[in-house]
Amino acid sequence: MIKYISAGSDLVNLTVSLSEETVRRLRQTVRDRYGSRRGALSGFVEEAIVEILGRFGPPRPKERFRALRGGRLVAEADDLDELAFSLRELKVDARSVRILSSSYLPAVARAGFRARKT
Repeated sequence: MIKYISAGSDLVNLTVSLSEETVRRLRQTVRDRYGSRRGALSGFVEEAIVEILGRFGPPRPKERFRALRGGRLVAEADDLDELAFSLRELKVDARSVRILSSSYLPAVARAGFRARKT
């Protein structure tokens, strides 16, 4: 269960339910790392969340649009509105180009033991 309660413009209270074992380990780790300072638990949790969120990075666009004229790339963008804006900036009529869209393929990760019978 997560509950957001606004507490001013910079801080937000967040209520999260965790198991007793997780809370015990969390409090012990915070006490070992920061001591029993005021706000140590909040600082530790925020630091951990920011680090984990950094691993995900910004989402990758699902499609890419390209405008071609005579087989030559004129402009490309992540959405049609952005492509239209780019074509207007270049003073190129959208009806005079061929617009292609392509989807990104998901990354394939294969793991496991592979063997052949001899």
